[in-house]
Amino acid sequence: MPLWNGNPHALEAQGFGALPDAGSWLRPAGITAGVSVAVPTGKTSNNLSYDPTTRQFNTVRTANVTTVHWRFALEYSTLYLTDRFASGVLPKEDPLRQWIPLIEFAFDSPRGQRTRGTVNPGIPYVSDTWQVAAEPGLPTTHGSTRGVGANLQVLFFLDDFLPSLFGKPILAH
Repeated sequence: MPLWNGNPHALEAQGFGALPDAGSWLRPAGITAGVSVAVPTGKTSNNLSYDPTTRQFNTVRTANVTTVHWRFALEYSTLYLTDRFASGVLPKEDPLRQWIPLIEFAFDSPRGQRTRGTVNPGIPYVSDTWQVAAEPGLPTTHGSTRGVGANLQVLFFLDDFLPSLFGKPILAH
């Protein structure tokens, strides 16, 4: 039986673009945070595990536990560094300004187990309708992983593909 999770989550973001001139160097900065709870519907699941000594994949029975996933990121949007920046419009003639250096801190807290986490420094590239990002995953806690991992993301913005559905405010004044 496949494992299905109920996964309610909350996300929050805050940019500093409205700071007064004295803090203008912080305007490109932003903070994002999120928390979600993965609630499994089954007590166990079967997963594939690779055994490097035999060079074979084996089925492994794994206990499923409720897990809280929480993370936050510090970002610096280089879009704000150009005088050609207009809210919601990317500068076509200055593609280097579409990079957003960031550092993400991601943690998983399974019920009855130790919290594990990673630090993920990265540099996404943002286009009009998509985004691509690459970041290493560096363990922050002993036993998080056996080494450095990597994340690669390609995102497509739904509000650009389906503007009649996603291109308007949810709560209008």
